[in-house]
Amino acid sequence: MQRKPFYFKGDTFKNRYRITGTLWTKSPMHIGTGETRADKAFEESDAYKNLSDEEKKKTKVPEIGEIARDYRDYPYIPGSTLRGVLRHFLLQLFQPINAHIARIENYETHARGEYAKQADQIIYIRDHACMLDQLFGTPFHESKVEFWDAYLENPIPENANTAKLKEKGWDNEGQSYVVRSVAIDPETGAAAPNKLYSFDVAPPGQKYKLDIVGYNLDHEELGMLITGLCGFNSEILPLQIGAMAGRGFGHLKFTLENIFYIENGNIKNYLSLALNNNLAGFDYLPLIVHENEKWQDCVKNFKDEFFAYAKGVGK
Repeated sequence: MQRKPFYFKGDTFKNRYRITGTLWTKSPMHIGTGETRADKAFEESDAYKNLSDEEKKKTKVPEIGEIARDYRDYPYIPGSTLRGVLRHFLLQLFQPINAHIARIENYETHARGEYAKQADQIIYIRDHACMLDQLFGTPFHESKVEFWDAYLENPIPENANTAKLKEKGWDNEGQSYVVRSVAIDPETGAAAPNKLYSFDVAPPGQKYKLDIVGYNLDHEELGMLITGLCGFNSEILPLQIGAMAGRGFGHLKFTLENIFYIENGNIKNYLSLALNNNLAGFDYLPLIVHENEKWQDCVKNFKDEFFAYAKGVGK
């Protein structure tokens, strides 16, 4: 089996896809920023307020680990985070089976050796890079898929259902609550003294809007991308996002909604729709999800190619 022709994102236009869907949090989610804030609950506690000014100076106010927040101060899932976890998931899944699909490559060494020139780097990506690198990008070339930030769509109203969360410091304006824990001494297995740490989490039940745009994708690449997204729903090897995965955090459910596309063959039709409606956005791209579920054929194409290489048919 010979390699199929590969098209870069910036090559002659072949097609453009937009995948839309939702990600539902099934468990708490903490996508940290590395920043912290003072624990207001501690500062407002009677125990702290009753301290003298001198005692307050000597008392360390606990810090709370912040999560990624959007312009509304709501939790959100950065597109770079989505791209990173999805690529890592696909690498874990396929690297042990076949290097044509996914493998770890040392591009820094390549760049210092025979692929130092850009022209040679282009040849390497076209003829030698694995499918995962071709799709998600490398230091030699840009990714063919853009992951947009996923924003919260269903802010939880403050009502009786959030009463239990209030005990955990539920912040209705920030749509998050605080998890408090202690560090464990690895030698004794007991809680380490003076090692209390706290961090914000987004609660289960939140809905985040997913948007992914792909350029010049063949059906196998589109199938690989959807296969990765379906990893969120896996019961064997679930794709998790954020920190504290070992504690069960970061479980989400993925629902595919629509796949819009435009390709060489339907550009005139697209332009006509856009001009007649005074709008040229993605909403006027044709749908393929509801056309006999053609997206499932893309997943099948990817699986067929994967199995062919796994059996040693490919080069």
